[in-house]
Amino acid sequence: MDIRQLECFVAVAEELHFRRAGERLGLSQSALSERVSALEHELGARLFFRTTRQVSLTQAGSEFVQDAKKILADIERAVSNVRHTAESDLRHIRVSGVDEAISMLLPKALLAFRRTDPKVHVQVLETSSSEQHSQELIGHRTDVAFVRTPQQDDFITSELLQRQPVLVVLADTNPLSGSAFLSASDIANQPIVGYPKHARPILHEALWSGFRKIGAQPNIVCEIIDKSTMLQFVAQGLGIALAPAWVRNIAPPGVSFVPFEPCENLIELYVAFRKSGNSDTVKRFVDTVRTITV
Repeated sequence: MDIRQLECFVAVAEELHFRRAGERLGLSQSALSERVSALEHELGARLFFRTTRQVSLTQAGSEFVQDAKKILADIERAVSNVRHTAESDLRHIRVSGVDEAISMLLPKALLAFRRTDPKVHVQVLETSSSEQHSQELIGHRTDVAFVRTPQQDDFITSELLQRQPVLVVLADTNPLSGSAFLSASDIANQPIVGYPKHARPILHEALWSGFRKIGAQPNIVCEIIDKSTMLQFVAQGLGIALAPAWVRNIAPPGVSFVPFEPCENLIELYVAFRKSGNSDTVKRFVDTVRTITV
């Protein structure tokens, strides 16, 4: 059974005349009759009584015509919805990313992008890890993702946007706040506001790798995920912390920043997107992102 057979059946049921139904559908009377006969054969029931002068519905045909009309209406509605969604998606972008990108880079990118695409709707999705971002891209639940680690497989590609140094965050009252730089040895006796490995793996490793080199363990007094909360803890003197350089932009009064050595501790930011299937709007947005720096 196919849609065209249902359309033929409904046309004949409404016209009760094969010639008029054929003219309505742009089919010859013989072609129309063949399709109706094929449908009857597939259903195993006669749908029409036919004589040389008259066509009428059987009881089975009278019952089936209502279902057939509903099926055709549902198909028409489904096709309309798909087309509307496809057209809407051309003007819709879903963006996910790490905190720096969402709070610092994305606003600048959107301001620049809206100068040429003012009607585009952007949905921002909060996702915490690069692996989650990858799955969201593959599953077409997001279109562009800002991540800390490069993404490259059969479906996704990424481009490096920038690198930032890791800084030690201290309260202004801390005697170390005036240092030119600080190493793991310099902060070995300091209380440290750390990060859980699962939530901030890069900063977690930057801290622990530095301490492994000197054969010591950091004195972690608490672990924080949100960087705004971390800054408040440090400002109140509860400990020091490591953070990417961009955090200076959201720091409260009473906080200082000192470079953390060795200088190979760099925080990278990538823009990731699908290799194919992107709308022109998404492509233009990625082009805009390439021009933005924090």
